[in-house]
Amino acid sequence: MASQFAPKEPRDILVAWVVLSLALSFRSLINLVQGTDPFANLEFVAAAAIAGATGFILHEMGHKFVAVRYGYVAHFQLWRSGLLLLIFTAVISSLFGTFFLFGAPGAVYIAPGAAAGYYGYGYYSSNYKQLNPEKENTWISAAGPGLNLLFALLFFIVLLVPSSYFVTLVVTDGLYLNLLLGAFNMLPVPPLDGYKIFRGNILLALAIALPLWVGALYLFLIG
Repeated sequence: MASQFAPKEPRDILVAWVVLSLALSFRSLINLVQGTDPFANLEFVAAAAIAGATGFILHEMGHKFVAVRYGYVAHFQLWRSGLLLLIFTAVISSLFGTFFLFGAPGAVYIAPGAAAGYYGYGYYSSNYKQLNPEKENTWISAAGPGLNLLFALLFFIVLLVPSSYFVTLVVTDGLYLNLLLGAFNMLPVPPLDGYKIFRGNILLALAIALPLWVGALYLFLIG
């Protein structure tokens, strides 16, 4: 069976993960270069990398593998403009002593298996016939924020258990990123996931969106 990954896709995923992790931990990297408590700052970078993997990379892989399960061709592609925007906002927010990031390092592009050659993915194709494209698109869209909700719940549970400083740092970063990214993606505004899910299955959309929105609102209120 042919690989579900395009030749350059693992590289794109790795680059997106590294850039996002560096953007999330930019202030800590500055402190590391300046020589202030290097070990603690390395912990911040490692925690940001784990948070980025669960909050963004696994979100996108959720879309990818549910789409593949339905017989689609799905590949992650880098957005160079999104990468530059992430880096730019990380630098600017650091200069002003705030924490604000904007931009996305990439996204999963999906095409019907039968059209794989046309989209440039000729090494993989599928004989799957779409029985209910609207329903399939709903579940493919729900996979990403659904994983954000799952990881947010897991991190919250771990946060309730006394742990080491590093574990607490990891689960705190993971909880924040999964809640905020998931809540944003569930807004019923095109082209976000929430728009597609609310259009296809409002009960499913509410089951994912409400916990994420409540959690994100709580984080916003407590600062």
